[in-house]
Amino acid sequence: DDSFWTWREAMYSLALTLGLDDLRAAARLCYAECLEAGYTAVGEFHYLHHDRDGAPWAPDPLAAARAHLAAARDVGIRVTLLHTVYARGGVETPLLPRQRRFATHALDDVARALDGLAADDHVDGVRARVGLAIHSVRAVPRAWLGPLAELARARALPLHAHVSEQPREVADCRAAHGLSPVALLAAEGVLGPDLTAVHATWLDPEDVALLAEHGVTVALCPTTEGDLGDGVPDTPALHAAGVPLCVGSDSHAVIDPFAELRLLEYQARARTGRRCVVTDATGAVAPALARIGHDHGYRALGLPGDGDRVHLRAGDRALEATRDPLAAALVGGHRGLVDRVEVAGELVVSGGRALASE
Repeated sequence: DDSFWTWREAMYSLALTLGLDDLRAAARLCYAECLEAGYTAVGEFHYLHHDRDGAPWAPDPLAAARAHLAAARDVGIRVTLLHTVYARGGVETPLLPRQRRFATHALDDVARALDGLAADDHVDGVRARVGLAIHSVRAVPRAWLGPLAELARARALPLHAHVSEQPREVADCRAAHGLSPVALLAAEGVLGPDLTAVHATWLDPEDVALLAEHGVTVALCPTTEGDLGDGVPDTPALHAAGVPLCVGSDSHAVIDPFAELRLLEYQARARTGRRCVVTDATGAVAPALARIGHDHGYRALGLPGDGDRVHLRAGDRALEATRDPLAAALVGGHRGLVDRVEVAGELVVSGGRALASE
């Protein structure tokens, strides 16, 4: 009986084996693949904080985080390194031995890590910056939620959190606190325009209203949410409430921004039985998806997009004889459509291949 929870166990098993060389190689490959698919920026939800035995990386406790920053610089993608807090195995459940590499032991450790990463040579606020992530209300004690938000805001950092991804998470949170995950984050002062709520799959109308009231951005990851059987988010309600949306690949089972954007709209159609659900003020889908994929994505990561360009293959069949190239690309496009990519004015992909991989 395969599910999100069995996938999580497989992920834990793999995570226990990885060394620094593995991380560097995987990060370089992943970031190069992101560029080749048309992504120009990535938010790295980083929580492999310790070596295989659960002890800090030596001699540098931030070695794994720095490996991701260096990999992003090597291939040329913009990155926001989201230092992720993971302190328990579930709501009111201690960390399990197989989660030892993720452990955050104290709030002071978070502050030290944020300040250490901010001083990294790769972090310039343009090509790379630091952010903070609350893994989830499952993995972070209630007493830490407000102080973590304050840590991020005192440093003007982007703040992210997995929110209501699974029904069990929502049920456990309600049983422990009498609140949904969104309501719990609201009660602890976490919600705000600097927060990006990732997934937000299982929301009730009150949750949607809270997210809209506080200006929270929601990051949808349709290929992962489908792959893991998470569920289908209420995108129509979020969009109608004015909640800003962006997309991510999350687990990298698929690295294709065209697929993420297309599925975001198609899932909304499946929920409503209507076409053209996520639209702009004129009723057009493509400009709305472009804003989701561009403006809202950069804002969620706290990164600029100046000088970033994705050039498509003009002769591709997906664009042939179309009256609306933007709509054709976003709704009918694919990762093989990308020819060249520039980041901050620098050519990083040519002929569909990342130059750093040559």
